Order: sequence, then structure tokens, then C-alpha cells
Amino acid sequence: MPTYRDEAVVLRTHKLGEADRIVTLLTRYHGQVRAVAKG
Repeated sequence: MPTYRDEAVVLRTHKLGEADRIVTLLTRYHGQVRAVAKG
């Protein structure tokens, strides 16, 4: 998967296990993106 930087606003978060989260972001240049936030 490619890595990139962009400004974003968090739209939604979902728990993934004990400490991780699935984050839905609205980014300036890539639109809506889902990512995993560890820890």
C-alpha cells in the first residue's frame, strides 16, 4: 500500500480489538479514506 500525507477530518471511528481503531477520514486530496490506527 502506498504511503502519503494529506490534511484530514475524522468522520467516524470503530473499535478494532482492544486498542486499535478503524478511522474514516475525509481528506483534502484523496477524498474519503479508511485507515487503521494502532495502539
